[in-house]
Amino acid sequence: TIFFISLLIVPFNIAYSQMATTFIIQGTVMAKGFGFIDASTMNNADALSVLFFGHLVGSYFYPALARRGIKIETTYKFAIGSTLGALAIAWALFIEYRIHSSYNHDGSQVNILWQCVAYILIGCGEIFAVSAAYEVAFKASPPEKKSLASALNLFCVGGIPNVLCIFLYNACRSWFRTERGTTSIHNVEDYAS
Repeated sequence: TIFFISLLIVPFNIAYSQMATTFIIQGTVMAKGFGFIDASTMNNADALSVLFFGHLVGSYFYPALARRGIKIETTYKFAIGSTLGALAIAWALFIEYRIHSSYNHDGSQVNILWQCVAYILIGCGEIFAVSAAYEVAFKASPPEKKSLASALNLFCVGGIPNVLCIFLYNACRSWFRTERGTTSIHNVEDYAS
């Protein structure tokens, strides 16, 4: 049962994996923020949002709920995290639309800071989904099975979502080609045309 409960982290981690793949590709064709923020530095928005929202949720949100006798079920935490991950992907799709429409309208690039919203949503989702995954691994498993539960959790956090992302990428491979059929999409002309 620990494995099946741990599988609830997979949808969130598919969204999480996009930070190191499609978000980076998307960011390489966007204008730098403040002249120096580029795709390689955008992961910092995720880390900062984890710190910020982790503090807010742990110090204020959960205690406020506890004072009212409310405890969020673990499965709801997975759902909240996965919903935030889905919203991050939806935002990235909106940015994708903006990249194409801006380029087709006047040849301009969209500022990379627009991606901050997706990274922040992923970071906030981590507070709920990832903590729920560790909660399942450590609290729901018997003492003699904690190592196995932790290993299953890590497999559900990293292994399964990464394999699914590879399948998704291969299924959508044609989306990452230019009109000339190449995969060189590091400039906005090739990416948006």
